[in-house]
Amino acid sequence: MGLFNFLFGKGGGDRDGSSHEKAIIVGSVGEEYEWIQRNCPGFRPGIQALQEIAGKHYDVHTLRNAQGGERTVYFDISQFYGKYF
Repeated sequence: MGLFNFLFGKGGGDRDGSSHEKAIIVGSVGEEYEWIQRNCPGFRPGIQALQEIAGKHYDVHTLRNAQGGERTVYFDISQFYGKYF
């Protein structure tokens, strides 16, 4: 994975994970947690759910901070989901 992809998620552009249209493209679950750690300071993983939207699979993380705030981040997992099972 290149440095840009590692820092900002694959796909670049406006992919901030705020919706399925702007999902961060990842190649593994580990990349999801690395992205969260780098890009969501002060937030901790809370709930992780698998969602299928328009035939594509996403991991959707609901993050929480110490003040009770929440942030939802979408990850496009189509590169690896279902390929190993």
